[in-house]
Amino acid sequence: MKVRIKTADGEALFYETAGACAFDFKASEEVIFEPGEFRLIETGTVVEIPAGYVLQTQPRSSTFKKHGLMQTNSVGIIDCDYCGDNDTIKFPYINMIKEKVIIEKGTRIGQGLFSKIERADFELVESMNNQDRGGFGTTGIK
Repeated sequence: MKVRIKTADGEALFYETAGACAFDFKASEEVIFEPGEFRLIETGTVVEIPAGYVLQTQPRSSTFKKHGLMQTNSVGIIDCDYCGDNDTIKFPYINMIKEKVIIEKGTRIGQGLFSKIERADFELVESMNNQDRGGFGTTGIK
């Protein structure tokens, strides 16, 4: 699948290994987090997502371990029409440790994953005519 991108550093995005399902985004500038501070980390990257797909953004597995940063929206959803020249991908993080954190320019701070989507045709009904399950924890604790 061909995907058009525009990056601040002029470098292409890539998958780190042959088996990787996600690719990394890098910080396009240095960002300093004070303890407990929320900041957006700018990647300087615009992605033109093909029709029928969504780009999901999430932290790398090492982001919290290495930097103490937690992505505040858990998973970002980037729609296919968010692709103007200034529609850059940003990662919302909060510093969860008691020390200042410095993210240097070029640090891999998040990853992207394309997923095929289907739009739903919603049908409004008066009743679902299904048995209630009960919600969180109703299938057991082990």
